[in-house]
Amino acid sequence: MSFLNKLVRRLHKAFDGRVEIVIDNDYLLLTGELQRWSDIVLAGTIAAHNNPYAGLINDIKCTGEKTTPMQKPRVEDNALELEEPDVLVIGGGVIGCAIARELSAYNLSVLLVEKEYDIAAQASGHNMGIIHPGVGIRKGTLRHKYCKLGNAMFDDICEQLGVDFKRFGQYFCLSNRIWTPFLYISLLYWRLKGHKGVKVINRDTLIELEPAIGQDMGVALFFPTSGTLCPFSLTIAYAENAIKNGVVISLNTVVQKMVVEEGQIKSVKTNRGTIRPKVVINAAGIFSEEVAALAGDRFFSIHPRKGTIVVLDKNYSSSLAQAAAKTLSRASAKAGRFKDSGIFSTASGNTLVGPYFAETMHKEDFSTDAYTVNEITKRESKVFPSLNKDQIIRCFSGVEAVSYEEDFIVRRGRQTSNIFHAAGIGIPGLTACPAISADIARMVLDLFGGRTVVGENPDFSPAQAAPVRTNMIDSQSHNTLIESNPDYGIIVCMCENISKGEILDAMRQGVRCDTVDGIKRRTRAGMGRCQGCSCTPLVMDIIAEEKRLPLQTVKKGGSKSEILFGNSKVLLKKKVSPTSVFKDSLKDSETEKMLRERAKEMLASTIEKRKDVTDDDR
Repeated sequence: MSFLNKLVRRLHKAFDGRVEIVIDNDYLLLTGELQRWSDIVLAGTIAAHNNPYAGLINDIKCTGEKTTPMQKPRVEDNALELEEPDVLVIGGGVIGCAIARELSAYNLSVLLVEKEYDIAAQASGHNMGIIHPGVGIRKGTLRHKYCKLGNAMFDDICEQLGVDFKRFGQYFCLSNRIWTPFLYISLLYWRLKGHKGVKVINRDTLIELEPAIGQDMGVALFFPTSGTLCPFSLTIAYAENAIKNGVVISLNTVVQKMVVEEGQIKSVKTNRGTIRPKVVINAAGIFSEEVAALAGDRFFSIHPRKGTIVVLDKNYSSSLAQAAAKTLSRASAKAGRFKDSGIFSTASGNTLVGPYFAETMHKEDFSTDAYTVNEITKRESKVFPSLNKDQIIRCFSGVEAVSYEEDFIVRRGRQTSNIFHAAGIGIPGLTACPAISADIARMVLDLFGGRTVVGENPDFSPAQAAPVRTNMIDSQSHNTLIESNPDYGIIVCMCENISKGEILDAMRQGVRCDTVDGIKRRTRAGMGRCQGCSCTPLVMDIIAEEKRLPLQTVKKGGSKSEILFGNSKVLLKKKVSPTSVFKDSLKDSETEKMLRERAKEMLASTIEKRKDVTDDDR
């Protein structure tokens, strides 16, 4: 029986004939209506298994729930009107920024557009920052290929870009000690697959590494090539280096329409004007399917997968957690929603627990809930019994863009010749990004006639200076730094020891940064135990002063995220809504003056405290 006949029978049996299959341009097209989103994902997964066709498009409608529309910027202008770059990169995540930086080494004009207020604002800023060793990925897939190649590139990439990268290694823990002899036998298998330095860790060694590990954990495999870094820092470094080498980055820019003629993109309409690129690169992440559709080149579908992670206080750390411990217990293996879950260390010293994965139809759903947090702590407490919710200082969610084939899509367009797709880049996309960007750049160069025809950028510099980190230097070096610039002695964030000088440095770089969350990503101000309770007013005042903005207009992140509404006494007197008071307060110079004076008082108090600490040190 043919694949198609078998598939029709399976889908008919599973969904009572409510799903139809159509072959369109050698693509498998699913149509119909189903009540639950989980059933739609299941239908796509069934159809994708061993699919011999060129692609899979899932157009089954969900009748039980409506998806939320894409959040769009409020900006409308002609800043990009009549721009004619050689290459237009759509998407300011780590993949898009890495591709732009890779292309900046050649004589090509590159424009990168991102719909958010900042780069790394979606999947690239909502992940664990783990560089995976590639274990458990099916050989022969693009995921396996790019993960293996990308992992080997990170030492050089991070050295060039000034990004702190640590190869802690990764422990795969098993509960049953009966597997110990088989694990020793498996060492040859791992070596043949290219994993060097793999070791078996017995129970006694595990206890030495982590005395608090659960009694059920009996043996582990250690993979030394795994590492950790800050995903914000990597993406920002890619973007800043790209700008340094001539790339233009336009934020708050969303693609609205494309004109395609004779299989070629002629123009791209955005909210900031119409662009006429020679080549388009689709690195739009969770919205890459929509971009492909606008380009007339849709041959894949994305189903969003949400992962929730909890962050522990820095006081909770251990040798095993510092080694990026990854758990794979019998319990988590049975719970299908725990994919690659465990306890990991970050480059900054925090411990992350999770993630908890669940399918979602909402592509920008970054919400968290108590049930998920409870599930994460309950599951992982079987490995670390001392783990409890009191150690949690924050939780966050990210949404990865996954194709139904569970593989990356890195290729030139099928129907449209001048578009390249870097789509379906779920886990381990961060690990794979250097290799993916190099491959996409090679494809683009080939389209233009090769490196010799395009030529190299004579001013290209791959090096990017690392930002100043006052919490990573000794007292003597810090004092020397303060003498050169007193702003480095004004500590704004006490939890993370972040100075005013570092915040000003972040705002004075190539990528626009004028929000509290933007500062947080670049400097870690607000990421400590108090989660910004103390430093947020100070950060807001620094932003307002540096960017010459009214204090009430300083935003937390994107559109409509202003933090201040106005004087609380005005609210009580007028008995009106905060929104109306906010509008009035923009015109109220006295209110603004009062807020500014209060912030300066807090800043002055912080400076005095810092002086006392400095005098004691000396």
